[in-house]
Amino acid sequence: MYGATELPVTETGLQEVADLAAAGVYPDPDGAALYTSGMIRTEQTFEAIYGDAEHAVAPLLREINVGIYEMMTIQEILEHEFGRAWLGGELEDPHFEGGESFSGFRHRVNGGLRDIIQECLEDEIETIITVVHGGTITFTMDEFFPDRHSGDIWEWTPSPGCGYMVELEDGRPVRWETFGGGGMGIDPEDQ
Repeated sequence: MYGATELPVTETGLQEVADLAAAGVYPDPDGAALYTSGMIRTEQTFEAIYGDAEHAVAPLLREINVGIYEMMTIQEILEHEFGRAWLGGELEDPHFEGGESFSGFRHRVNGGLRDIIQECLEDEIETIITVVHGGTITFTMDEFFPDRHSGDIWEWTPSPGCGYMVELEDGRPVRWETFGGGGMGIDPEDQ
């Protein structure tokens, strides 16, 4: 587990992202507001997709801090009673010692995204592109579309290098589809 830990993307991961970029999978950055969380892995991923395009940093979109569980393997986490309950899905809102709770993470991420959306609405920017983390994407999509999964928010988690395109109307999410593979696919209500 490496939520808030600063780690680089592996060479294999960067190559996979570069291959997806070469295949034209990612949204066109022309005229878009571009953001990363500022963590090294989002900066490297952004560069693999968009080169040296100018972008802003939104630290509120950083990955969750799992406190004492940072950099532990699943096996190491399972050695702790809390870890077993957390990974077993028994805790609705786990609070990680030395880190965040799921509710605190959700509040931080979605507050940061709402600020970005509001700023872009005011500046009449129609497209926002964020290069962020799996947890950030998962909790954002669950906030945007809370009734569109089977009850397991982790279904929203896209494969590495993949994500969602969300259509907004008046700043509110109305439709989504995946890009690059992984995640939940096209919004079932649109089929």
